[in-house]
Amino acid sequence: MAHASRWPRLAAAFARLGLPVAVVDLESTGGNMMQDRITEAAVVRFENGRVTRHEWLVNPRQPISDFIVRLTGITDEMVADAPEFAQIAPDLLPLLRGALVVAHNSRFDYPFLRSEFQRAGLAFAAPALCTVQLSRRLYPQFHKHNLDSIIERFGIEVGSRHRAMTDVLALCDFLEHSLGEKNADDWENQCRALINPKMLPTWLPDHLVEPLYALPDGAGVSVWFDAFGQAQAVEAHERAYPEIAAQLHSKKVPVYMRSASAVRFLPALGSLHALWLKAQAMREHNLRPSENVRTAVTVQFAEDERGRLQARIVPMKNGSRSTRSYGFFLHKKAAKRALADWAQTHNLCPDTLGILPETYAQNEPCPVSASGRCACGNDDAVQNDRIREFARLLPVADWGRAHEIEITETDPLSGQSITLTCAGGALALPDGCWYYDETLPAVLKAKFKQGTVKVIA
Repeated sequence: MAHASRWPRLAAAFARLGLPVAVVDLESTGGNMMQDRITEAAVVRFENGRVTRHEWLVNPRQPISDFIVRLTGITDEMVADAPEFAQIAPDLLPLLRGALVVAHNSRFDYPFLRSEFQRAGLAFAAPALCTVQLSRRLYPQFHKHNLDSIIERFGIEVGSRHRAMTDVLALCDFLEHSLGEKNADDWENQCRALINPKMLPTWLPDHLVEPLYALPDGAGVSVWFDAFGQAQAVEAHERAYPEIAAQLHSKKVPVYMRSASAVRFLPALGSLHALWLKAQAMREHNLRPSENVRTAVTVQFAEDERGRLQARIVPMKNGSRSTRSYGFFLHKKAAKRALADWAQTHNLCPDTLGILPETYAQNEPCPVSASGRCACGNDDAVQNDRIREFARLLPVADWGRAHEIEITETDPLSGQSITLTCAGGALALPDGCWYYDETLPAVLKAKFKQGTVKVIA
């Protein structure tokens, strides 16, 4: 138990935020959250007028470099018999989940905590406040806002610097001091403006607060249910908790969120896997896809009354379809241009395909036949076979020369992975259907930029 009397103004200010507050500091073997590990964790938690202290040395299961030893004073010998992070996680997580996490440079502590909890098989996300940013807001006249500079500036008494609890106590002393110099309302407003991810709004019913604070800060799918247990919406997320918290604070909160009685979360290995799961969850719950905001188009082939395959430019609508679409275009004009080029490249008759310009006179001979490259003299069955053979080569916007691709998404911490196939701008599902979502093109464009795409055709 810490003495609340040490920080009376801070305890009162945190109480006004309406959420427990956990002031956190970590020490680690380095700054790379994928490779390095936590060596020490400290928390001072403020809740209902009580202040409690918690600290652990942590065995990182890797050597601590001489540089880190000199910086923190934590040696291999000190952590040799300490618990691993997975062993302290059951005690640490309840202190942080559902609380506002306050840290000096939370861009370091928050991702490190998220990664360590994930390694332990636990989901973690929380609203967070970076006190480096708060110091800049409160004291813009100063250039340096690292903890060493703040300690010196305000004459804060400290023990061993770069030990986790020492730094937490120094940070609380600074915040208490700032409340003595600044207007309490202004101080609170600055804090609320900087909290990222956001806290859940106060209007949210209690039965949703706990499951939403239990969401991870990672990819997955949320399924929203009404009071009758009927699914009302399915949403894919790249960062579930931050995205949902931001939506709940938006000016137009979706109706399904306002009326939700329960929410279920399906974790995913990445943004594409999340869309793959979304497609299947929507079908499981018989939900209709939302209307497209932006209308892209694709090409489908259907037989006319004579059995000849003709091209049809159709909207690429959200949802699943049993037939594969061919090509993906941002607008109809681009599709027409691509169809004409494609037909010419593969010696297909534009007249039979039904892609001649509307201004071209009916019953006139095919204009390409004069070149000797048109297949209009071929048997209809021959042309149909050629269309089926080459349809997959229609271009896809932003894919370059790729027509069919594979993408493997992997969780670097657990090693789990999944390989997914996309073609014609759509995502292949396990039952042979194809799924399109208007967020899919941006997801795939990012995968191409990251160099994680394997071109199949």
